[in-house]
Amino acid sequence: MLRSFGTVTGWCLAGVVALALVGCSAGTPAASAGSGSTEASAPVGHNMAGPAQDVIVSRAALEAKPAPWVLTTPESAVRSYLDWISYGYRIGDSDVTTPTMSAGQEVHIDSYIQLNLESGRLIDQTLTSITFSTPSIEGTHTLVPAKEKWTYRYVSIKEVGKTLAGPYSASYNSTYTLVKSGKNWVVDSVAAQAVGQVK
Repeated sequence: MLRSFGTVTGWCLAGVVALALVGCSAGTPAASAGSGSTEASAPVGHNMAGPAQDVIVSRAALEAKPAPWVLTTPESAVRSYLDWISYGYRIGDSDVTTPTMSAGQEVHIDSYIQLNLESGRLIDQTLTSITFSTPSIEGTHTLVPAKEKWTYRYVSIKEVGKTLAGPYSASYNSTYTLVKSGKNWVVDSVAAQAVGQVK
């Protein structure tokens, strides 16, 4: 669904949400009209495997940035990661997500955004609940199990705010692997199992 898992299986399973972990970097859409405009556009995909294309997103989506990331604990890092990948998916820009994850995970997020762009869409996902289980330390990394519920829809990259499919809901049993980056925790990989159907 809205996940960023990092496997082709995850994309097919979820073709969606949080597992989008592939790709490259897209520039943040720049305003194409005056300050009163309700939409913004920019070529996206110029650094990705696919061709650059114009992507139109609402100004409201661009301005609805999550709170600054908090990477001081594994759980806070997971929450920040989910907030920022959701924002990145919504605006078609993986660059905004990078402080919350390792370079390897960034590739997965980029790829998921590119996969959606090639289908002429972006995913607009919202985490509705998350419950963490007790983290476990394994050598140089920490595993954080979680149960998640999401809502999501696919929106057009050509017509601002146009819903192409959804809204849908999805649930996952997930395990986040986090590693230390300096004093901060970042998400290194995600393993997620859908509970029920994901579209």
